[in-house]
Amino acid sequence: MRRRAYLMAAAIISMATGSLVGCSVAPEIRYIQEPLTLPPRPVLPRLSADDVQCLTDDAYRRLVERDMYRRQYAEELEAIIRSTHGDDDGR
Repeated sequence: MRRRAYLMAAAIISMATGSLVGCSVAPEIRYIQEPLTLPPRPVLPRLSADDVQCLTDDAYRRLVERDMYRRQYAEELEAIIRSTHGDDDGR
């Protein structure tokens, strides 16, 4: 008799924990990536030699370097945006 009560209690505990484990399953999360629009590049004003003649060589070098870094940064951002398009050329 005592063994039967023990088996019954074990079965009830087993079913209760089994149902709790079944409830703890997290729902599947799916992320959907929307393609980002690629903004047009701005039209930058041109500088003539007369415009920059007053700059020292060091200032002119820094200006050219700054423009190079800005261009590289813009190209990296464009690559990130194109990666959201899912096709080869990103258009």
